[in-house]
Amino acid sequence: MKSILQARLFTLNIGPFAFSPGLLPTVVTVFLLYVMISLGQWQLSRADYKANLHQKVTERKNLDPVSLRQLPHAIDDRVFRPVIVEGVYDDRHHFLLDNRTHNGAVGYHVYTPLRMPDGSAILINRGWLKQGRTRQDLPQFDTPADAISSKGLIDKPPAKGVILADNVHDNLQWPMVLQYLDPAELEQMLGYPLLPMIVWLDPGDAHGFERQIPALKLDSATNTGYAFQWFALSAALLIIFIAVNLKRTNKS
Repeated sequence: MKSILQARLFTLNIGPFAFSPGLLPTVVTVFLLYVMISLGQWQLSRADYKANLHQKVTERKNLDPVSLRQLPHAIDDRVFRPVIVEGVYDDRHHFLLDNRTHNGAVGYHVYTPLRMPDGSAILINRGWLKQGRTRQDLPQFDTPADAISSKGLIDKPPAKGVILADNVHDNLQWPMVLQYLDPAELEQMLGYPLLPMIVWLDPGDAHGFERQIPALKLDSATNTGYAFQWFALSAALLIIFIAVNLKRTNKS
């Protein structure tokens, strides 16, 4: 073991200095450099992916709306694509997504399943409603009973993020307050197929409330910053490795 620690790969004389790296420190340094440079390159690839996706999503918003059947198969290719949905609202079941803010006020996002002619349904985000004076004072709202045709932007369900509490379904009360939105979970409760997507109702639709279509948060600058940090750490490690193994000789 001692011989391995003391083993030197080579000795290179550079004027009054000698560069003589050890075997074990060199192996460890090369491994760490490989890992850190790989992480930096991965962050750069993520930044490039986000930048390209942001440009594509921005372009999609200006496309003509299509039916759900005309959407691309890949979910990422569907995000923020204008769509036309037709069906009947399930006016007996509404979901209130808790802790949503609008202009500094706390309230709910109202999701109502829209049952379509093929038997499936999709959750429609109809907008924001203010929270009552107490948690038991839930907002009241009207829902059309007839078949409707509405426009909107299709999106993935909102991310769970930091969950402060679980969804509680022991006592079914409608509208139901949710801490997070899980279409698979709600599908079992509703008893009919629910698509794993949601639709942000168009601001001009008469069947919604306060609406502000969210911007897609794709911050490629963050990944670029992380990549710079990994490359800087790699450069610092290489400098330290050279400095530690570079010794001044006794020769004049």
